[in-house]
Amino acid sequence: MELPFVRFSRLILVGLSLKLLLACSSTNVVNLEGSDSTTFTELRTSFPVTKENQNERIKIRFTQASGEFNQDIADGKVIDFEDFQLTGPDQVRAATKVTTASISYGRVGDALRENFFMSAFAGISRSNFEIDMETESGLTTGVRNKSFEVYADLGIYYLLVPYLTAGLEAAFSRNLTLSGVTEWGVIMKFRPSRHMEIIGGYRWFKYDYFTTDYDSGIIVELNGPFIGLDLPF
Repeated sequence: MELPFVRFSRLILVGLSLKLLLACSSTNVVNLEGSDSTTFTELRTSFPVTKENQNERIKIRFTQASGEFNQDIADGKVIDFEDFQLTGPDQVRAATKVTTASISYGRVGDALRENFFMSAFAGISRSNFEIDMETESGLTTGVRNKSFEVYADLGIYYLLVPYLTAGLEAAFSRNLTLSGVTEWGVIMKFRPSRHMEIIGGYRWFKYDYFTTDYDSGIIVELNGPFIGLDLPF
């Protein structure tokens, strides 16, 4: 059964997604993809809301994604931020880091069918977006942005053997300026003890950053393997 809070958060995220689609179609956006080097850091923990119900939980998640890019800016494109302007044609070299910490409420372990189960959480996150850019024409600049966002994540898992699980995970966050994270991942979870899981897999990660008037933006896309820890209580 879907939690009312999860249902309400899902409606909010759908509305923000439609607004994001409209913003992307009307802004000058630098899309940085094909990172020369990508690293992911992941740490999770969760604890039950009550002793009687171990499936209903509070989850805390910390992630960090970083990468380096070389990207062309198309002729005629103008990306206008508060204290700098990028104008094509040009080439930009960039190094970025996105750090996100979230706290969410939801359920884990709800059975779909034999050996299949799912989790669904919704809450808030705090993201720290950092990027340093240097253009071929000689401009050096950067962006530092911290914001609170509405957050939700969903996972579908299959128990391969005891203590080994495979699955698919997705996470999404947005703030009022439409900045936020979109994640998809294939994951393996190995549980050597009751209170520790070693997690790893492959992640598709995207961070959208927009100015407050939606006139310009930077979209960072990072893909690659990851490994981390889940320490449930």
